[in-house]
Amino acid sequence: MTRIFVTGGSGFVGKRLIVRLLEGGHEITALSRSAKSDAVLQALGATPVRGSLDDVADWQGTLKGHDVLIHAASPITVWGDAQVLHRQIVEATLALADACADLGVRRMIHLSSESVLQGAGPLLDIDETHPYPARPNSRYGACKKAAEQALLARGGGPEIIILRPSFIWGPSGQVEQLLDKVQSGRFAWVDHGRAPMEMSHVENVVSAILLALEGGRPGRVYFVTDAAGLSVREVLGGIIEAFGLAPPSRSIPLALARPLARTVEALWSALRLRAEPPLSRFQLDFVALPRRYRIDRAQAELGYVPVMSFDAGLAEIRESRQQPS
Repeated sequence: MTRIFVTGGSGFVGKRLIVRLLEGGHEITALSRSAKSDAVLQALGATPVRGSLDDVADWQGTLKGHDVLIHAASPITVWGDAQVLHRQIVEATLALADACADLGVRRMIHLSSESVLQGAGPLLDIDETHPYPARPNSRYGACKKAAEQALLARGGGPEIIILRPSFIWGPSGQVEQLLDKVQSGRFAWVDHGRAPMEMSHVENVVSAILLALEGGRPGRVYFVTDAAGLSVREVLGGIIEAFGLAPPSRSIPLALARPLARTVEALWSALRLRAEPPLSRFQLDFVALPRRYRIDRAQAELGYVPVMSFDAGLAEIRESRQQPS
């Protein structure tokens, strides 16, 4: 039996992960931010520890006696206050790595993001050796990049495994933001959604994490995708339809959207507005940036193979809609 500490355990990925870990016979402790999260984690079978990414020093001692830390918690905004994002992503991640080293936690699995690479043009048929852009197109991506680089630069301490999924989808989670935009009329295709797109079904992300408990080479980054080879319109249109909505027909040209996104971001920054802007470079690239990642390294070193196909994922969404709430 392995003792595992999970951050982000009450989130979309975390809940599925904890179920799989418990099925594997592991003992799970999970970070909790509230009484509501406590109840969710206890119902799953995990032991909650109250704390947040803002106060790692207050609870990091509870890592003692654990074999593995799975760090899946992260802020849910890509725009937010730069100092807050840096504290909750970069500083918290490094504090946890230091705590693992001090308290004898053998391995740290860090859930990163494809956003670390977005900002310098198309990302087609690339692997994990592809260089970071000088400035990612979001504050979130910039902080995730800094966290990755700092972890990879560490000497000694826990074995570091970094997993880099793309858009994580399934019956809930990030897709809820997409559906909200569709229903409110705020979603449009860019160049008719022709760009290649990567995504990572939640079950495939969980599968990669389970493999990383023992597999993989310390100090390595691994892309985790569905390897479906689909376009933005095929992916998002399929998801939208699976939820019983009609995909929008409206499309705007990238040549028009790109300068508009820069202008809106500049205005939001000048006014120091905390709310996420209605259009940003990150949001634009979500539906316009051509991206296709190679998963050869994950296949060879983790033994990773996508366990959930795109069609099966859509079927799961349709089935979830038929279940009583």
